[in-house]
Amino acid sequence: MLIRRLIVKVLFAAARNPQVQRKAGEAAGKAVDKARPGLMKASRRAGELTRKAGDKIGDKIKGLSDPDG
Repeated sequence: MLIRRLIVKVLFAAARNPQVQRKAGEAAGKAVDKARPGLMKASRRAGELTRKAGDKIGDKIKGLSDPDG
């Protein structure tokens, strides 16, 4: 418990350090830049699936309300 408390205090002290904050920000920015193509592809795919699901629901609703269908 004492070691855990010590580690947490050291981490919080480091997090308050402006130089550490700047380096963490740079690392986060690089990670986002590397992940961006994959995120865009996943977002595009999610949009396609959402549109297809909406179209299917719309077709079913039209089929139910259409007296000839």
